[in-house]
Amino acid sequence: MNIVYIHSSYNPNDLIGNWFQVTRQWIRDNGGDAFFAIKYTHRQVQPDDIQVGNSLSCGIHARMFDRFWLQDCFSYLATRKFLRRLDEIKPDIIHCHVVNDCFMHLGLFCNYVNKRGIKVVWTFHDARVLTGACACPCYAECDQWKTECRRCPKEKRFIAPRHEWMNGVSLVHKYRKKHIGSIQDLTIVTPSQWMKSLVDQSYLRDKKCVVINNGINLSVFHPVPSTIKEEYAIPADKKWLVSVANPIWQMKGRDYLLRLVDELPDEYYMILVGCLPKDVEALKGRCNVLAFPRVARERLVQFYSVADLFINPTLADNFPTVNLECQACGTPVVAFDSDGTRETVDPNSGVVVERANYDALKKAILDFHFEGVEEKCVYFARQYNQEHTVQQYIQLYRSL
Repeated sequence: MNIVYIHSSYNPNDLIGNWFQVTRQWIRDNGGDAFFAIKYTHRQVQPDDIQVGNSLSCGIHARMFDRFWLQDCFSYLATRKFLRRLDEIKPDIIHCHVVNDCFMHLGLFCNYVNKRGIKVVWTFHDARVLTGACACPCYAECDQWKTECRRCPKEKRFIAPRHEWMNGVSLVHKYRKKHIGSIQDLTIVTPSQWMKSLVDQSYLRDKKCVVINNGINLSVFHPVPSTIKEEYAIPADKKWLVSVANPIWQMKGRDYLLRLVDELPDEYYMILVGCLPKDVEALKGRCNVLAFPRVARERLVQFYSVADLFINPTLADNFPTVNLECQACGTPVVAFDSDGTRETVDPNSGVVVERANYDALKKAILDFHFEGVEEKCVYFARQYNQEHTVQQYIQLYRSL
């Protein structure tokens, strides 16, 4: 069996990179091989990566999106070259991840897999395959995608042109429905039941769709000893609240977190990781908060381990593994009921409140019962072992 992953980028240490490495080893042990195709980049790549496109093709493609919202129907020659490489590999399965990112001609690709009889697995990390552009239609409070995207709302855009001359999302949506909807042997994988519910309302409702939850690396995320409170001279009687996003911006609940910094009683101390530079600067000198633009993973695990509570006011997320990471370190979660968030919070130790309800969020923090929650958190999170996720994908490949 030969498998090709297609994704906009590849990092051996991230979620998809880890899946690929384990999958490749399994395939090679069984006499096959696996390859990773990525969008062209100027940065250094892995030796075996297949780059799709070049600076010219990706640049033109990106500019068409940046001015007209148009994508997926350019990079013709670059895609033809990639398909010739696929002819050499002769893949049995192509596993797509984030492909709608201005580097591949999807019409050519979909026709190719149908003509060659190649099985396609497509993991929906967000909703953009279902829409004309939007990765988070629920955040945008838009349901045009259920029938036909016409024009993206001006507010709450997540992926949008910087220099909009024309709004062509209706053309892109029709194009995706025509070509992606035509893939004959397509299996959709969603990380959450919530995302599956979107698929069930879309033009792909008749395609096979299974749920495989994303997992976390339990060899990294587990309770560890830490002297962080001593390092930052924080009184031992403070209750630590941690929030993490990349970055903490409007969609990830920035405004709610800043209100908490201003309004929570003195007994609470907040750690915010992933802050925008302007917020890091604005929060300097405050006696009840530490704000970081980013921290090393080892330090993040220490924050998780010493925290009393993890706060996640995200307004959109498919399956937020950050909730699983902190629970694996023994820290319970208080979060908004956004998208697939509820699926990642232990109902026996955490609290999920109405989406965008600041008063309910604050009350859940103030009323939280901390007794006996650590073991429940760890037990819940250990069900989402990253190794189990990979094995589920391997079982899926075998079944096709």
